[in-house]
Amino acid sequence: MPGAPPEDVEGRHINSTSILVTWGEVPLDKQHGKINEYTVIYKESEGGAEREKRLDSPTRRIELTDLIEYTVYDIQVLAATVKGDGPRSKTITVWTDQDGKYKEN
Repeated sequence: MPGAPPEDVEGRHINSTSILVTWGEVPLDKQHGKINEYTVIYKESEGGAEREKRLDSPTRRIELTDLIEYTVYDIQVLAATVKGDGPRSKTITVWTDQDGKYKEN
């Protein structure tokens, strides 16, 4: 299993109910095998651990959808090999957009 989380985890709202999450590689010397998939763990900042959701991704990006408008989400990413999950990344926080308030140029 990886000995470190993916680096450079970033998130940005796409619209009022979606966030795009991207991340970099696990450092090569910490991969300990082929990375098979990544898992994104997210929840509303105000929600408890029991409200966590997990989505798997074969690539280093994923769109979180069906989120709540104008809400803060805590997001972490981990990588996995055939031997198991590595540690979670540091938590990033991202707001969803508020319909009608902001316009993208």
